[in-house]
Amino acid sequence: MLTYTSAPLAADLEVTGAPVVRLEVSSSHTDGAFFAYLEAVSPDGQSRYITEGGLRAIHRAMRTPEHPGEALHSFRETDAAPLVPGEVVELEFRMWPTSVVFRAGDRIRVALAGADADTFDRIPAAGTPVWTVHRGPDASSLELPVVEPR
Repeated sequence: MLTYTSAPLAADLEVTGAPVVRLEVSSSHTDGAFFAYLEAVSPDGQSRYITEGGLRAIHRAMRTPEHPGEALHSFRETDAAPLVPGEVVELEFRMWPTSVVFRAGDRIRVALAGADADTFDRIPAAGTPVWTVHRGPDASSLELPVVEPR
């Protein structure tokens, strides 16, 4: 897995809702599965799973949900679009909703993977996809639904 870990938090941080993952990626294949896992890492280095989300790349076309919590993607065959190998695309998806307090001293980690063998079929079924996560101020990001202290 590719991981990104924050600096230790200076104060407690409450996250309540569905985090949103935005990845600017390119791939060597026309399809792939992209998974993101949110974790809390304690000062002693222990990591604790918080939530996760994922998206199959061919289902990346966005739609405007009519109701809160509705899917951002149609998942219809007619909306499916293969990746063009080497072309940079944006993948945006929600993680499962959560409510957690990251404690002062904890670090926030996001781990990215191209498969989740315990739950999902491998996509693509054959070959070894190579993908690149593009980073920078306007590229990949994780949006946390932070609750401001009262």
